[in-house]
Amino acid sequence: MSETKETSIHREFELERMILFSDAVFAIAITLLIIEIKFPELPEDFKVSLDLWKMFKPTIFEFLGFFMSFFFIGVSWSRHLKMFRYLKAYDNGVIFRNLLSLVFIVAFPFSASGLIHLRPTFMFPIIIYLANISLIFVSNFLLSYYIFKHKPSLSIPGHEAEKKYIHLQSTAMAIAFGAGFLVVLCTALITDFNNEYINISLQCIMLPIILMRVWLKRKKPKKVSVFEQ
Repeated sequence: MSETKETSIHREFELERMILFSDAVFAIAITLLIIEIKFPELPEDFKVSLDLWKMFKPTIFEFLGFFMSFFFIGVSWSRHLKMFRYLKAYDNGVIFRNLLSLVFIVAFPFSASGLIHLRPTFMFPIIIYLANISLIFVSNFLLSYYIFKHKPSLSIPGHEAEKKYIHLQSTAMAIAFGAGFLVVLCTALITDFNNEYINISLQCIMLPIILMRVWLKRKKPKKVSVFEQ
């Protein structure tokens, strides 16, 4: 076996290790989400007809946070999969940006656990949660930009339409969620964390995010490569 071919095989193995490590982080983050949810302790004088909703209300909110977080982690994993299927090599820049995106994936169980404390009079946990989501999309954009724009030689040749669309997705979602988070944060700071105004700002940012997703679907390439089938 020639030295060049042997080196190439080692590089492919190292790239596979990085992908497997990333998959493990996604899986562990999702697992930690459900581990944090505990069955409520029932008192000795528990009465089903009177106390059932009261006892399980916190758990129901925990499950809502779990499903939301599962969705966002799943979307992030899907984008990570689509991005890395076009990667043929890596360097320190890819490693660093990939680790950066995984940091915010791992942080999801923490930010999701705060949602149980969310109240009409206490909206701060949703700001932390939205910050976590925004940082995931921003770090995903940085990784996409590095692979497809800054170092295009790291990706396989061809499939330009698909690679362009993946980068467009990453850019659009980073802008939508990043701008949305800044609007909510500025509203909170300007109004001295007035919960009514924070709630209004949260409702206002949902429409641009939905419109962004609709726009992205219209931009999706009609010709689908074998990678996208």
